Amino acid sequence: MRFLFQPQKKALFLRLSKAFPEQCAADVAAVIEALHSIRPVKVTAFYFDHTAKWQLPSGEQITLPYRICISDKLRHGCKLTAQQQIILHCIGSRSPDGYVRQKHIEALLATDLPEWALPYIIKICDEYVIEILRIVYKSLSQRDCTAYKRICALNFDYIKLGHSRMISYWNEYYRYDYYKYNDYIGKNLYRECFGFSKTGQKHIQL
Repeated sequence: MRFLFQPQKKALFLRLSKAFPEQCAADVAAVIEALHSIRPVKVTAFYFDHTAKWQLPSGEQITLPYRICISDKLRHGCKLTAQQQIILHCIGSRSPDGYVRQKHIEALLATDLPEWALPYIIKICDEYVIEILRIVYKSLSQRDCTAYKRICALNFDYIKLGHSRMISYWNEYYRYDYYKYNDYIGKNLYRECFGFSKTGQKHIQL
C-alpha cells in the first residue's frame, strides 16, 4: 500500500487550498493527511480550469479543479468531521473516474451543504455523464434552489459558459435519444434549478 509522503501532501495542499475558502484550510489539510493512495500519486496530474473562479456570497473566490487524479481512499482508522467529509466529497467529485464522481456527488446531495460547496454540484452539470445529471436533477427539483440560483447569479458569465458546454454534450452524445432539446435533463437543470435558460436572459431568475 502506498501512502502520501510529506512533499506530496504539501504540493496537494497548495493546489487544493485554492479550491476552498480560507476558513477551510485546516480541514483541507486534515483531509489530505487522512488520504492514502493505492497507486503512485500524480500530484502533477491536477488540472485547473483557470476561468472557473467562483465568487462566493462571502466575497471570497475559489478555483475549482477540473480533475484531481488521486485516490479518494482514507487511511485505516481515520475519522473525519462533517465539514471534512464535505471537503473529501468535493475533491472526489472532480475525479477522472465517472463512477467516483457519481458516488461523491450523491454524498454531497444527501448533506446539508454550505454555500461554498454548491459550485461543485453546479459544475458537474455542464459535463457529459447523463446518469449524474439525472441524480442531481432528481434531488434539486424537490427542494428550494434559491441558494444555487444565488451562486449562479454571482457567477453569471461562467454559468453561461457552462450552459453552452452542456448543450454541446447534448448535441454530441444525446441528440439521438433526446432529439428535442426541451426534453434533455441538462436543460431542465439549468432552467428550473439554476434559473438559467437558452433564451439568453441577462439575469438569473431568482
